[in-house]
Amino acid sequence: MYGGSRYHRECNTILMDNHLIDFENIEQKLKEAFASPEYKSLARKVNKAKRIFLIGNGGLHFVACHAATDMTRLIPDKSVYSFDSVGFITSNANDHPYDKLFIRWLDTIAQPEDADESLVIGMSCSGKSKNVLDALVWAQENGMDTFMISGKSAGVLPESVHELAVNCQYFHTVEVMSLMLFYDLVHRTGNRCPSIDQEIRRKFDE
Repeated sequence: MYGGSRYHRECNTILMDNHLIDFENIEQKLKEAFASPEYKSLARKVNKAKRIFLIGNGGLHFVACHAATDMTRLIPDKSVYSFDSVGFITSNANDHPYDKLFIRWLDTIAQPEDADESLVIGMSCSGKSKNVLDALVWAQENGMDTFMISGKSAGVLPESVHELAVNCQYFHTVEVMSLMLFYDLVHRTGNRCPSIDQEIRRKFDE
């Protein structure tokens, strides 16, 4: 059973008097993130890279899947990958230590000759996810650029790995905010996220 009393305390906090979930003033947190030197560093790295690999556990795994899909679709000159193979995940988790999971995936999919054009972006709510941290170190050792988005900085990354800590209390805030950062990065590459009306007109005109 997940979390016991901690789970119920979080639920009681989320179910506020007005029944609105607490997103911790996410708009202000986004503005602070956008203005930070760490985020500007991430934007430069994304603009430079041709191949981007997104890794995270739990809800952030699905943020990676969603972001990889739309970034690849909306940014013409980049390929963005997420770890979507359930078979690969379960077979490796069964046969090898789980903290090596992302290293094994990167070792399989990333091409050594493309290392200088590759970027690995890790995500961790706690900033302590060992399989993410180990993969970022491995990526650097193999010539790839790296970046970490964390809910809280754990102070455990080597100085060579840049980190944006968004300073959130809740998992859901980190997950939603991370996806919003990726959509902003689409714009930072000079591309645009289409509106629903634009897509309706485009399909009608085809």
